[in-house]
Amino acid sequence: MASRTLVEAHRRDLRQLTSLAENDLRVIFGKFGAAEVARDGLLDVLPRLVNVYGSAAATLGADWYDEMRDVAKVRGRFSAIAADLPDIARTNSLARWAVTPLFAAEPDFATTLVKASGGLQMIIANADRQTIQQSSVADRRARGWARAGTGRCDFCAMLIGRGAVYTEATANFETHDHCGCVAVPEFS
Repeated sequence: MASRTLVEAHRRDLRQLTSLAENDLRVIFGKFGAAEVARDGLLDVLPRLVNVYGSAAATLGADWYDEMRDVAKVRGRFSAIAADLPDIARTNSLARWAVTPLFAAEPDFATTLVKASGGLQMIIANADRQTIQQSSVADRRARGWARAGTGRCDFCAMLIGRGAVYTEATANFETHDHCGCVAVPEFS
């Protein structure tokens, strides 16, 4: 596995990127005054934020994959494959789910923001994770990918504790809102 220092630096870079997206969402969301306005606003702004920050996360993952390949002194040529971003149905689903607290008897803007922000963070971080996953599967010199993180929640701790190296394109990187785990390429 890549050095802990390099993994932590990548986790920090990804966290900074997702924090920028969450801050942008917070500023924009603060301008929504009614449930319908918030719903329509999220339907409009979430795909835009995913496009900007998700693309940046996929690029971050591709650059880091290529760097880890160089650090491991892997022979041969390979360029990381940036993940595709989800279609608008994904952000529409997130927006509609996030605004449900606004249509209660007592509209709850704080909970709506937490839900929208967490989902946005997950979508953006997944662009990085999926880039590393699919590159690790496509690269003939890679053994696969492993999960790394702090394991602050029981779910992540259990998955990290397995120490598994995944080799199949069908192995999903299970995650949750505000998950700080990353995929780490493994080389022979």
